[in-house]
Amino acid sequence: MDSFIKKLEAPAGVLTDMDSHSSHLVLSTFVGALVCGVVFTIFARKLKISSIAILLLGGILVGPEFLNIIQPDVLGETGLKTIVSIAVGLILFEGGLTLDVKGYRQVSKSIRGVLTKGVVLTWLLSCLIVKILFWTEFSWGFCLLSGSLIIVTGPTVIAPLLKRIRVKKNIHSILHWEGVLIDPIGVFIALLCYEWFAVTGEQAMTQFFSRFFIGLGYGLAGGAVMALIVRRKWVPRESLNIFILCGALAVFALADWVLEDSGLLAVTVSGLVLGYAAREHLDSVKAYKAELIELLIGLLFVLLAARLELSSFVGDGWKLSVIVVVVMFVIRPLNIFVSTLGTDLSIKEKLFLSWIAPRGIVAASMASLFALKLIPADGTFGDPAFLETFAYSVIAATVLFQGFTAGWVGRRLGVLEPKPKGWMIVGGHAVGRLVGRFLQQQGGAVLMLDTNGREVAQSRREGLSALCVNALTVDPEQYPEMYGVGHILAITENQDLNTLVCQKWKKEFAWAETYKWADPDESRELGDAEEVGHVVWNGIHLGQLLGMDVKDLASRITLEAVEASAIRHPERVLMSHCNDELMPYWPEDQESGATLVFHPFAVRLDLALQPNWVMTSDATSMSAAVLELLRTLEADHPSINSEALHRQLLVQDEKYSSLIGYGVALPHAYTDALEESVVLVARLNNPIVCAHTGEQILVIFLVLSPKAQPQRHLKALSEISKFIMREENRVVLKAAETAEELQALFFPKDEG
Repeated sequence: MDSFIKKLEAPAGVLTDMDSHSSHLVLSTFVGALVCGVVFTIFARKLKISSIAILLLGGILVGPEFLNIIQPDVLGETGLKTIVSIAVGLILFEGGLTLDVKGYRQVSKSIRGVLTKGVVLTWLLSCLIVKILFWTEFSWGFCLLSGSLIIVTGPTVIAPLLKRIRVKKNIHSILHWEGVLIDPIGVFIALLCYEWFAVTGEQAMTQFFSRFFIGLGYGLAGGAVMALIVRRKWVPRESLNIFILCGALAVFALADWVLEDSGLLAVTVSGLVLGYAAREHLDSVKAYKAELIELLIGLLFVLLAARLELSSFVGDGWKLSVIVVVVMFVIRPLNIFVSTLGTDLSIKEKLFLSWIAPRGIVAASMASLFALKLIPADGTFGDPAFLETFAYSVIAATVLFQGFTAGWVGRRLGVLEPKPKGWMIVGGHAVGRLVGRFLQQQGGAVLMLDTNGREVAQSRREGLSALCVNALTVDPEQYPEMYGVGHILAITENQDLNTLVCQKWKKEFAWAETYKWADPDESRELGDAEEVGHVVWNGIHLGQLLGMDVKDLASRITLEAVEASAIRHPERVLMSHCNDELMPYWPEDQESGATLVFHPFAVRLDLALQPNWVMTSDATSMSAAVLELLRTLEADHPSINSEALHRQLLVQDEKYSSLIGYGVALPHAYTDALEESVVLVARLNNPIVCAHTGEQILVIFLVLSPKAQPQRHLKALSEISKFIMREENRVVLKAAETAEELQALFFPKDEG
């Protein structure tokens, strides 16, 4: 009393010792909870276990029950309720924001069953077991509210578990999408239950519908306004994060100001609307929000766990134990077996899904928030504190027991995945897409990554799975498509970026093999251990390939079944499939396999070229060789006059030498007897001496075009000249001893 009188007598603006002490306690509790939350989260990541387990145990340890470092009661009922409400509101907003509605449409029948029939079963059966055990203490309404709290699993507990134990892809997909999509469903049901049963008396129905429609209306309006502003780009990109954060808080506060307790529904709905209407503009916001939510989860869980009284768990000990056992071993299996009825899941896969259903932060925060809000409410037939003990018992049992035994159970049931074999290709350009399609044709799983939206869209049109994300910053836990990746192929034009990509993903996926393209003039041998990422395609200038026309490139990169003896240029092999192994190079110890090969020259793309027009010749003079080529053409095009063209070409050759260098002659002419440009090729068995220079001619390319197509004619001459400039091409061309070997250069086996 004396201290209270002194406080009243203290001059205005002067803090008393009691005020100062209280202020220090509030500050130390808030900051301490924040710091502990971050430390516990980091510690959990180091141990590679769910952060919820560490946060729960750590929060109890630093709370009044043990170390008394964190004292939630000093925040006061109003202060704690406000902190929890805002934090829960932002967590729910982020959940709505990241909900992938398109992803829900694409999920399997099993996942839809878990999200519909499974949700109803879990809710109602949990309600029933609570009612049976607390028949006289709790009303049906309170039991329904209790059951709604444990509907959700949540990505914060599922993602680390899946990353650690690596189950089969179909099981991974079901658990991932359940965690991602069930949050807003469970929250919506819990909010409706709370709105319905928090108010009693004659005004209960009116209050319920008022809160429901105000929350729904403000959520729809707020989400639509934020989506409009984001889509119109009225807010600078660098200010988008704080704008969305303030918008979410404004929606929450406005709805709650109009009618108390309607803010949670409003902020959840606004997140759903914004995420659906402006998804493509929110990548940076999601990354920012994910970090903020992680901070809030740490703060929230430490504060809430610290205020738990262990005596409340002891008081209802055997009943809580029965509830937890029934939830884990009866309700969850019923959920899975009913939800997946008629699917192709095996019994062992259903048993494993029945074992895994850890609850997380949403269940805990909603339970504590409702417990705080229901304390002053008169007429509530049930103990608000039970909501926390019930929810936290289920959380502790499922996270600790199921989480730590998941690997053992998975191995026993045979549902764990061996070493992943999928491919992630960083670079969705034309070359990457050709490689991706080859991998798919050979039975491999492929995921394309690129920041160019057009390349990603084209990849999807070609039947490839693709993501428009930055390979250096993307979080793999957010994308189930990345599950099963065991090989990384970085093939952007920037070799430094390729190295960084390999380094990043080797840290993310320690088991993965990493490969990268590097400039041929600077690349190292395959298997160099000095830096992360094996260098591949070291004989190819990627920039030159990407500068080609798409159709031109598509026929120069061809699928071939080859023997090792036929691989003269292994550096041109982009991918190979040998002994059930896919590799971005040709392995030296293999005898045969399917390959994706780059051919640096392919005249057939731009000109009419047939296999019988590519030949070897025993001619001993330029005149005889040209006449042999013309007569070969005349057999397919009777309209041409081989004798007249022969004379025309000889006159030209006498005036101007057709020798272009490196032993290659390029005679060419126009004729109206043709409708399109053609090329004929002859490899001379007996070198001919050029009359003008005295040099030897080993190969003849003959180009004929209609007079109306000078551009095609000049392009053919240019292509042939560029081909001859490359030494490796000249070596292959001159080494051909038969017509078949020569034709193979222009007509790979898969094209005839």
